[in-house]
Amino acid sequence: MNRKKIVAIVAVLALVAILAVCLVACNADSYTKKLEKADYKVAKADKDDLSELGLDESKIEWAVVGSKLPDTVMVIKFKKTADAKDFESDFVSILGSKCERSSAIVFVGTEAGIKAAK
Repeated sequence: MNRKKIVAIVAVLALVAILAVCLVACNADSYTKKLEKADYKVAKADKDDLSELGLDESKIEWAVVGSKLPDTVMVIKFKKTADAKDFESDFVSILGSKCERSSAIVFVGTEAGIKAAK
């Protein structure tokens, strides 16, 4: 094998490895662990939690809620980035809550809660 082929194969393998890490890192368990490490009590979001935000369950892949009074956060993974963008643009702050989006994941809660989740 010549040197160019070896470099190309290594580059492709590196890209695949990076993509795999990114896909695995963006799941409910990783956010749960991160919040628990910051001493938040974490639970899977239920229908009531989602309906309070006016969310359609069929558009959600998963959602977790973390709380460490007075801070709270809900991490929501939408099935489509467009749905996450729509939610973010329609979000109305209640009692000082904030909304931040990263691709198809939306963080809703206090500033400290969102920071702990990220």
